[in-house]
Amino acid sequence: MVIYFSKDRNVGQIMVRYRAALAALLVVAACGGNPFLPEPVDPTPPDPNAPLPSPDQDNAVEDLRGFRYDGTTLEIDMAGVSSSGQYGLFRRKAEMDIPRHGTHPAYLAYEFQETNMTRSYLAYVAENDRGTLRSVASTDGGQFNEHNGGGGWVRLTGYSRPDIAASPSPEGTEEGTFSYYGAYAGVFVPGFNDPGGPPRPPTLQPGEPLGVRGVIQVNAQFTNRASGDPEVVEGGITNRRLFDREGNQITSINIADGNGEVRTIDTSPLPGLVLRETEISENGTFLGTVEYEGAPDSEAGSFDGAFGGTGASDVAGVIWVNPIDGETGIHEYGTFNLPRCDLPGASPSPICTPRRP
Repeated sequence: MVIYFSKDRNVGQIMVRYRAALAALLVVAACGGNPFLPEPVDPTPPDPNAPLPSPDQDNAVEDLRGFRYDGTTLEIDMAGVSSSGQYGLFRRKAEMDIPRHGTHPAYLAYEFQETNMTRSYLAYVAENDRGTLRSVASTDGGQFNEHNGGGGWVRLTGYSRPDIAASPSPEGTEEGTFSYYGAYAGVFVPGFNDPGGPPRPPTLQPGEPLGVRGVIQVNAQFTNRASGDPEVVEGGITNRRLFDREGNQITSINIADGNGEVRTIDTSPLPGLVLRETEISENGTFLGTVEYEGAPDSEAGSFDGAFGGTGASDVAGVIWVNPIDGETGIHEYGTFNLPRCDLPGASPSPICTPRRP
């Protein structure tokens, strides 16, 4: 399969060929216990004087084994041939940033390529205004039939679940069902061939991944402990648009099969995605399945994340998907970091205005 991209209807050929080499989403966990979810712990209120946790965390997925970020410098430990050291030092790519959504945090873009002959990476990182959660997604654009990509999240403070009354007052504040809303950031494979570096056959050149921008809403149901009912989370991602490394929108993808026949796929926008309802663990983490919007049980990929802050004030997570149904050679790694709609730091969008009539 040969893949082409159209930017403003000017077609450029992508010479790197891909194989569908990725398995289902896996969480890199510490030794022992459940490899898919951290061991449950009793939640405690955040201690404002407690030191921040180590940036080396176990909540990384796929090929991203860990990341470090101090608000300015992003370093990622990525599997495969990526960097001379354990961590690759990424540099800012401001033209690819996804702007603040009201008071919602921006997703800052970073890129990494050790030399012009090795893999080219794009990453998005976000930390919310309350400083409770940090999340990142990254991938290279592919080289030699493979690519390395993944994402991760880390809590920067403690977590406590909402204290739910048995019968909340209908006139009171929201006490059990919460919404989280804002921007979504993704990294898309494959992309254009890297234009830099020494002249060499196109099939040897590393590809540059593309960026995805969208809007995401997450709904969560927290219950009274005495009820015994499960606590669940669900959501959806829409208005997903594809951009090149200079920030220009990619409007279509043309795919040529082995017989040279070309199919054009409209990417303005990309298909919507659904985070299917899944259970929230005792310590506020979750793991579930991503589906294509309007296609129940389609299993486009997986998602992994956590609530953070006092009363689950924020939520963050990562996804891995095949972003276009039926196209197994195309992949996307995404991240979200969202405030609770009824608290300070939420978007001023009409979606986040008071929900009670």
